[in-house]
Parts: sequence; C-alpha cells; structure tokens
Amino acid sequence: MNRNIFLPGLKDVKINKVEICEHSIHFYFEMPVKPHRCPRYGTEGRKIHDYRIQKIRHFKWFERPTVLFYRKRRYACQTCGKRFAEENPFVERYQRFSKEWNQAVNVRSIHAKTFEDLAFQFGASVSTVIRRFDAVAKKELQGHPELPKVIAIDK
Repeated sequence: MNRNIFLPGLKDVKINKVEICEHSIHFYFEMPVKPHRCPRYGTEGRKIHDYRIQKIRHFKWFERPTVLFYRKRRYACQTCGKRFAEENPFVERYQRFSKEWNQAVNVRSIHAKTFEDLAFQFGASVSTVIRRFDAVAKKELQGHPELPKVIAIDK
C-alpha cells in the first residue's frame, strides 16, 4: 500500500492499514527488515523469531486520538538463542506512549495551568502527566539547592 502520509516521529515505517473509527484513528505499521545485533554477544543476524503487536498512544490527529499498532519484530540470535526486539526510533522499551507524545507532554507540563487540564488535553491520566513532570523537574534541578517540600497546591 503506497501512502503519502508522514506522521511526527514515524520515519521510515511501512504503514499497512489506516482505520478511521468513530472516535479515533488507528495506524497499523511495521519497520523494514534489517539485520540486528544480539545484545549479549554482538553478533549480527536476520533470523526472525516472531511478531508482536504493540499498542502505542500518539498525538491527536484532526482532533481525534491516534492509536498506533506497531507490528514489532523479535529476532533470535543464532549464536546464543537469545530473543530480542528490533530497535525503533518512536517508542521506548516497556512504554505505551510514543516519544513524540512524551516530549510534547514534557514541554506543555511546564506551562500548563493544572495537571488535570493537561491530562484532559492529551487524553491521559493525571498521574501519568505528574510522573512526566516529575521526571523533567528532577533532570532540571540537578545541582541546584533543594526546594521546599510544597511550592503550590494544584486541584
């Protein structure tokens, strides 16, 4: 299927199917096959073990939540037999939100009025937004004097 669609953060992917549902848009895609290195021995191989579907939340597109269904390829090392997932540029290991989504939430969390508004805007829970904000704040405050325990009170 040949499409002229470029989504933020999804470079060099093969989009297999696009579904426009009642309240959301679903993209089904996969990465092209290429050799990968074993994390244990570093040997390069192309032996595919299996495929898994990973559901990833992404930006809103045309004011509809976008869900990515990534057909993740798992490789098997021919030397040691270890199985490992292919490398990809759009989602971290064990995550359910895309890297682009995380970056947008990190930037907006600094300027948002409340965590609740930001969570509603991005279609996530308040605790998810607070965790993202805490991670950004922790990185930015390294090497600075410690702040008081309570600065402000949110809803």
